[in-house]
Amino acid sequence: MNDSPCFCLLCQETTWGGAVWDERDSRIAESVKDCGWHVMGVAGGDAPGDWGYSIGLWHTFRSPEVSVFGLPAQTAMRVANAAGAVIRNGNPLELGQRRDDVLNGYDVAVRLVHSSWYRDFFGAGLDFYQTPPLPITQLFWPDKVGLFPWDEGVDEHCRAVQPLLWLPKGETTGPWTDRT
Repeated sequence: MNDSPCFCLLCQETTWGGAVWDERDSRIAESVKDCGWHVMGVAGGDAPGDWGYSIGLWHTFRSPEVSVFGLPAQTAMRVANAAGAVIRNGNPLELGQRRDDVLNGYDVAVRLVHSSWYRDFFGAGLDFYQTPPLPITQLFWPDKVGLFPWDEGVDEHCRAVQPLLWLPKGETTGPWTDRT
């Protein structure tokens, strides 16, 4: 377990927290206290797809948060929850690894999200943790033949709906950067 401090709403006093927490932050804090983490789902709107991400894995397990893009929000939330259960059961996700225990036997690839993307996609997590940086990973899912978005010959849909968030925001282009 990482010994880095946690500055979340549960660990650190804040002048805008406590009784004045808004409903969202209160719901997140309760989930983290009761279950170990919370999962947010985001309907993409003008983005190429939906996404989901965890809040609280760092607080509870000192594990990076997880995010999943390009699946319907409810599905992305289920995948993030499955990753949380794997972490809770003592199988931490590690950068660069491929795992088959998160997405119904399919491999997922684990990459670290560059902090330049945090404000664009993880606002509720930033509000909960109060003091970035906090580690966030992105779980990539493969296309029907097992290729990932960066692989030669990958299905274009698989590539388009999963942003490559390990790259700094200023070093990439595409529909995900165009919306932010």
